[in-house]
Amino acid sequence: MTKTLTIRLPATLLNDLKAKAKSAKTNPNAVLKRMAAEYVRENKPAGNAMQEHIRAYAGTWDGYCSGEELLRKTRP
Repeated sequence: MTKTLTIRLPATLLNDLKAKAKSAKTNPNAVLKRMAAEYVRENKPAGNAMQEHIRAYAGTWDGYCSGEELLRKTRP
């Protein structure tokens, strides 16, 4: 099953895409599909939900006390 996706590209990026497609003797859709597949393959999720959550929120604590204080208060 295929779905249609419409995107807007800056003119310079579009020209680069067309040039890459022309040099590969294919159409821009094939180049985009290949690039998207490579991107998805390279940027795999962390592995489980907890790791993804930690990665998303790492370093974002802006509470009333330091991280050290918070750990001391919440851990036995």
